Amino acid sequence: MADRFRGAVFDLNGTLVDDIRFHFDAWRDLAKKLGHDMDEVLFQSFNGLKNEDIFPRLLGRSVSAEEIATLGEEKEIAYRAMYRPHLAPVAGALALLDRLHAGGVRLAVASSAPPANRAMVLEGLELLERFDVVVAAEHLPGKPAPHVFLEAARRLEIAPEECVAFEDAANGVRSAVSAGMFVVGITTNNPARTLLDAGARYAVTDFTALPEELERRLPR
Repeated sequence: MADRFRGAVFDLNGTLVDDIRFHFDAWRDLAKKLGHDMDEVLFQSFNGLKNEDIFPRLLGRSVSAEEIATLGEEKEIAYRAMYRPHLAPVAGALALLDRLHAGGVRLAVASSAPPANRAMVLEGLELLERFDVVVAAEHLPGKPAPHVFLEAARRLEIAPEECVAFEDAANGVRSAVSAGMFVVGITTNNPARTLLDAGARYAVTDFTALPEELERRLPR
């Protein structure tokens, strides 16, 4: 085990920003329009996945790429309209990013979010310049497969086991664990037990108070 982490990889939605309830509302409204019910259990089962993986589960049938694109854009437009007035980082996120950067830790985002959603958050909060790498899942297998986290490590030029990953979704935790990273769950929209059961080493409410073991492996 590496003594100090050389890389840190952050999920975006629900991790750097507390926006999952707005995603839920947008999905629920679209599902109702399409004649399907959406509850918290169903939503959490696909939280963190890409739209191309979500729509077949939601609709219970094969869905063409064209239909996914059309329905996905409808949902994402609704989400952005709901969340944009509330755009804000999770408590302690900016201070942690500054601390890691100052200590020479390389930083990445690993996200399943569509491009316009990523841009709203990263550009709207002026986060782009804080990260060395932003890895999108458009051309990779989605979470819970490990590919997006492995690609982040590859582009950071750091071994996965030398990286800490922060995630809010069980599927995202499974993805980062499968990649071989030390995973910390952020409990913005899941209880700690859910994230720990998915494989997270620790679960915290935000970035203001990190576990002692993690503190020892981060720059002061």
